[in-house]
Amino acid sequence: MVETNNSTVLIPAGAFIMGTDFESFYGTILKQCRYAKPDEAPIHARHLEAYCIDKYPVTNAEYAVFVRETGHPPPSHWIKGEISPKDENKPVVQVNWFDCQSYAEWIGKRLPTEAEWEKAARGPDGRIYPWGDIFNPDVPKSRFTLTEDSNYFSTELTPIGTYDKNISPYGVCDVVGSVWEWTSDAYQSYPDSNNNRSQDDNISNDLVLRGGSWLEARDGTAERYYRCANRLYSPPDYMGDNIGFRCVQDIEVSSPNPVQIKIEQVEEYIQKKKQNNLHVIKKRSRKNSVIDTLIALFLILSSVWGSIRKPEWIFGGITFGIIGLGFLFTAGVNYWRLWFSMNRIRQFYSKRLKRNSQANELDSLRKIEGKPTSKYNPF
Repeated sequence: MVETNNSTVLIPAGAFIMGTDFESFYGTILKQCRYAKPDEAPIHARHLEAYCIDKYPVTNAEYAVFVRETGHPPPSHWIKGEISPKDENKPVVQVNWFDCQSYAEWIGKRLPTEAEWEKAARGPDGRIYPWGDIFNPDVPKSRFTLTEDSNYFSTELTPIGTYDKNISPYGVCDVVGSVWEWTSDAYQSYPDSNNNRSQDDNISNDLVLRGGSWLEARDGTAERYYRCANRLYSPPDYMGDNIGFRCVQDIEVSSPNPVQIKIEQVEEYIQKKKQNNLHVIKKRSRKNSVIDTLIALFLILSSVWGSIRKPEWIFGGITFGIIGLGFLFTAGVNYWRLWFSMNRIRQFYSKRLKRNSQANELDSLRKIEGKPTSKYNPF
């Protein structure tokens, strides 16, 4: 294995929350769904064995060694095949998936799977961004523009480790805001996602990119694309000024790794989180539907009354009526959202009752046999 200056971070064995709890009727009621996309759903638990991941993206200096020792073609923007000394500590860009794969094989590592990248970026708790659930804690909520003195990311490509607060729960740095990072997985829907095609039909020739880059910060879309669950995909031969990579390394163990969090715990937590989200949607949809209905009735009735009492107010009455119909439409959407959330809650309670009944039967048998029960508490 070739030695580099890029240290690795151990990601312990265990389960984590992958994806986003998102359904079409959620709208933007939940903060986590404000920028969510259908391909991030469903939220689910994944178990991974322990592995090591590069603390930073692969730099120009590290890639230059690979180019020099193997004769691999350098990135097209390098001048005469050499990188400028001032850019040596910046992430290498203008590399396609095949370039990254060749580098990883040469150094004795591999590209991360999509799940490995997401776990390293967000930890086990399903946070929205690597540093938490708030997009940019340095910026007051009343301001939506990226400040140049941000401690999290920049509007241009910077050397690795520039922003000390852009760090994941495991200590992995620059996972968002630096470069998009190639993974080893083909783009496809998550298992059990709501679509009308089989899982095999959803496999794409494109490969998944994760992370979000400096370009999104410059374009004002960072809050959307820096989310840990966000997915992008591209043909493997594509390259750009904002696309790089990092590597992972499998761990050889002589004894079983201690599991940080059991998958049963995460699954239980996800079920409770989803139920809580549905109750929030139900409560807010009910409130909004009543308010919108009352406003719609007031505007429509006012327009009719005004037009009858004062015919010269006819144009104003029509305007009021149109606005009232808009509120009536919004009320209908909220009633639809309320119906769906109540239906989902009933389904969850039905499944929980069935699951608890089966668990109680299993625990009874375990007690008779003198074995411990199988129940877990959510973390």
